[in-house]
Amino acid sequence: MAKRIETEADKQVRACLDEKRSFALIAGAGSGKTSSLIDALARIRETDGPRLRRDGQRVACITYTKRAVEVIRARLGFDDLYFVSTLHSFLWGQLAGFQEDIRRVLIEDRLPALIAKSEQKMLEKGGHTKEGQKHRDRADRFKEELDAVKLVPGFTYEDSDFSNYVKGELGHPDIIEIASYLLRTNKIFRRITALRFPYIFVDEAQDTFKGIVEGLNLVCAGEGLPLVGYFGDPWQQIYEDRAGDFGPPPGGKLITKTENFRCSESVITFLNAFRDDVEQYPAGDNKGRAGRVAVRLIRAEKPEGKRNVYSDDQVARALERMDNALDAWGWKDREDVMKLLLARQMIARRLGFSTLNDLFNDETKASSRAKDAYEEGTHFLLIPFLTTICPLLRAREAGESHRVIEILRRESPAFAIDGENAAKSLRHMLEASQAAIDELHKRWTEEKVGEILRHCAKTRLIRVSDRLREHLARAPRAEAYDPTLHVQEKADWLADALFDMVPAPLAPYAKFIQENSAFSTQHGVKGEEYGRVLVLYDDVEAKWHHYNFNKMLTPKTSGDPTEGQLEKSRKLAYVSFSRAEDELGIILFTPAPEAARAELMERFAITTEQISIDG
Repeated sequence: MAKRIETEADKQVRACLDEKRSFALIAGAGSGKTSSLIDALARIRETDGPRLRRDGQRVACITYTKRAVEVIRARLGFDDLYFVSTLHSFLWGQLAGFQEDIRRVLIEDRLPALIAKSEQKMLEKGGHTKEGQKHRDRADRFKEELDAVKLVPGFTYEDSDFSNYVKGELGHPDIIEIASYLLRTNKIFRRITALRFPYIFVDEAQDTFKGIVEGLNLVCAGEGLPLVGYFGDPWQQIYEDRAGDFGPPPGGKLITKTENFRCSESVITFLNAFRDDVEQYPAGDNKGRAGRVAVRLIRAEKPEGKRNVYSDDQVARALERMDNALDAWGWKDREDVMKLLLARQMIARRLGFSTLNDLFNDETKASSRAKDAYEEGTHFLLIPFLTTICPLLRAREAGESHRVIEILRRESPAFAIDGENAAKSLRHMLEASQAAIDELHKRWTEEKVGEILRHCAKTRLIRVSDRLREHLARAPRAEAYDPTLHVQEKADWLADALFDMVPAPLAPYAKFIQENSAFSTQHGVKGEEYGRVLVLYDDVEAKWHHYNFNKMLTPKTSGDPTEGQLEKSRKLAYVSFSRAEDELGIILFTPAPEAARAELMERFAITTEQISIDG
């Protein structure tokens, strides 16, 4: 990123802050949105900081990820004037003191809505079908929980997707729905929020939930403080049910930032042809940096596998053709090429964890929540491998003994600084750590996942959650899974299948999740930037009805997409394309390469030299 330059948009933001006027900054990819956000936060410290500290008030900055929280806090010097938080944590901080209001919302709104949704699904699927019965059971469970909520002593939030209303445990969706309801209906709740935070900034506003944006606009309605400032880009909204086209409250100012400090001139030209609402221009060290955009078209094969997907041989051929494109562009064997694939199964096959991926995509064993947790790297069965086991084995393989000690001190109860062996000599700890890692490596090559986890739990090499401990202690399920009988115990069959696997796929999965791989899903690189980016589109392999990149890019050749497909596909494509600092390569599997080539050249100002057909 180039040296900081104050832009016209930054000046308009500064004027809004001085006038105590809410605003929304629309900032395209590479425009330096985070720098604009940091500048605005620093401006408040300069102009209003002493008064806010005296009155015990803080400046709220809500952002999307925990990683972004730490980046922003560091750039602000860890100043306590700022309350930097993820959205869910910020909302829970406001909700926690409204326990009876939480109960009321659950009884009056949240649980009745879940019951109605399940009953509607039951009617759609047919009450006597297995799918319909599943939704009937879900509705009955919610009804039981509705009665139980009236007697729950209090409510807690553990920063997860999971809810247990009988125990008063709320999940991510509950926090959003309850907060939206109270922001909309409870003046006292809004007033207390405003008194705590006279300034509320929302980063990645396009991915904030619509109900929250509407609620914050109510908190900050009218002239003067409290003030809300949104920073984001509607074209980078890639998650479902989010605000997308956000805007400030009435009287607020809409500001557009058109600079691009990241991408080369070729990439910016392509982005401008792809997106027609904001025209960017090079505005930093990228001025005069030509860069390159290249497109490779490959004739898509008719799928030969079950459920209309590619066979293993076809996937191998598709990956070989990806390598052909890399070779043609001079990118073969380069380590600085980030390869973005839409479908995780293609990455899993390339990197070697397809069996693990298949398990967590098996609907008879993995719930939708389990699949989401697997994709996010937060599933309780996998966390010991991500935090401790696989990092230890990687450090051992690299000969990094100091790294082994560091991981053990941080993650292993047996070796913790304040743990049971803390008083023992350094020599003893070094010998013990070497013995532990050697034993782990031996078991990794000889045993299955369940045996390895039980050994690590017994020797206190890993932290063991209550849920994992329960699964390690019980006997495997002998009966077949029945969705009408075992809906609450589905995780048992998932755990049993994982425990019976060899551990080999877990190492590349952990490496992929921890971003030590040159592959990523296109969802997974939002906010990142790379010198060279390869984007691969294959609508057959993806198997998703929500996206269709052939129809989005070449509608004359492939047919018009639905409105939903167009919106989702082009936003995800824009995020992927705009990650490239210097060079962008696009591979498109298409049923008609010649026709697609002519259409792409016409629509996106691509020249003959930029586009080729494999074979």
